[in-house]
Amino acid sequence: MADPAPADLSAPLRDWIFGLALPLWRHHPGCESLGLDGRPREPGFRRMRVQARQLYVFSEAARRGVAGAEAVARGIHRFMSARGARPDGGWARRLRPDGTVLDPACDLYDLAFVLFGLAHLDRLGGDPEPRRQADRTLAFLRRVMAHPAGGFVDVWPPASGWRQQNPHMHLLEAALAQLEVGGHARWAELAGEMVALFRDRFLEADSGTLGEYFAEDWNRAAGIDGDKVEPGHQAEWIWLLDRHQALVGEDTATLVRTLDHSCLAHGIGLQTGLVRDEVGRDGSLRLGSARLWPQTEMLKAQCVLHRLDGDRASLIGRILGNLLGRYLVGLEGGVPPPGTWIDQLDAFGRPTIQAVPTSSFYHVMSAWVELDCLDRAGGDATAVPVRPPPTLPRPPTAPGPPA
Repeated sequence: MADPAPADLSAPLRDWIFGLALPLWRHHPGCESLGLDGRPREPGFRRMRVQARQLYVFSEAARRGVAGAEAVARGIHRFMSARGARPDGGWARRLRPDGTVLDPACDLYDLAFVLFGLAHLDRLGGDPEPRRQADRTLAFLRRVMAHPAGGFVDVWPPASGWRQQNPHMHLLEAALAQLEVGGHARWAELAGEMVALFRDRFLEADSGTLGEYFAEDWNRAAGIDGDKVEPGHQAEWIWLLDRHQALVGEDTATLVRTLDHSCLAHGIGLQTGLVRDEVGRDGSLRLGSARLWPQTEMLKAQCVLHRLDGDRASLIGRILGNLLGRYLVGLEGGVPPPGTWIDQLDAFGRPTIQAVPTSSFYHVMSAWVELDCLDRAGGDATAVPVRPPPTLPRPPTAPGPPA
C-alpha cells in the first residue's frame, strides 16, 4: 500500500529560509562565503556562478512576495551586468571584490547559471534586459563554444582536461527555466540537445550510472575519473528529466527509473539516510562524506518519484529530517550562526566546516520550491502556488549592488 501524501512537509524549511536565511543573506548577497562568525570572507575573487545563484535565490523570494527581495535581486543583476558582461555575449568567470575583472574566460558552468538567474529575474517582469542578455548569451554559446562532437566546450578559450557532464546538466536547467518564462522554441531545442547527450553519452546503459568525465568524443574517461559517480548529480538529472517531460513533452520516464534504481541501491546510506558524495560505477563507496547539496537534490528527486509512485513519503521525511537536524543548524555556541549551514559531514557524520559557502543557498531554496509544489499542487509540478511568507526586516541602508 502506498504511503499517504506528505502533509505540509515544506513548512519547517520554509520557516528556516524566510525567517532566518533571507534576513541574514540579504546583507551579504554577493560574497563568496561567510565565516563561522557570520561575517563575509573574501578569498580575493567572486565567481560569476555565485552571483547568478544568488540572483535566483532573491528573485524567487521576490516572486513569493518577500518585501525588499526584488531590490536585492536587481542590485545583484546590476553588479553582474556592469562588471561581468562581455561585449561578445559571454560573461567573465571571476571578478575581484571591487568588481574589476580577474578572469575574463567564459566557463560553461557559469554561463548556465547566468542564464538560469536571468530567467528567474525575467519572471518578475518590468525589465526587458534579462531576456535580451539571455538571447545574447545563447548566441555566444552557439557561435563560440559549440563542440563538433556535441555539446559545448567547458571553457573559452579552450583548456586541456576532460569534458564534463555537470555544466551541460545545468545548461538543461537553464534552458528549461528560460523556456518556462519565455516560451521560445530555441530553449526547447537546447533542452532537447542536453537530454540527448544524457541519453546517448552521459548515461552508461550497463551500470545505469551517470558519468562525470569524458574524452573529446564523449567516451567515458579512463581510470579513476571515469569510474566516478556522484549520487547528487544523478538526483539532479531525475528532477530535470521529469521537468523536461512536463515542459517539452518528451517521455523520460525510463531514464528517471534507471537513475532512481541506482540512487536507491548505492547512493543513500542505509543507516543514516545521508546521500553519499561519491561512489563507483559498481556501487562501491568511494567517498563516505556527505555534502549539503546532494541531500537537497535527492529531496527533489524523491518528490518526483512520490508524484509518480506515491510511495516516497518516508524517504522524503528522512532526507528532510537530516537537512533540518544535521545541516541547517549551528554547533555549540551558535557556530555557524542561524540562517547559515554546515556544508559537509565526514564519513562518521561529523561536521567539517571552516566557512559557509554562499553557493549552497541555491540548492536549499530550490529544494523548498519542490517541496512546496508537492504540498500545494497535489503532485502537479507544473503549477507552483504561492503562499505569502513573512516580510523581511527592513535593511539598515537602501539595497544596492552586492557588498
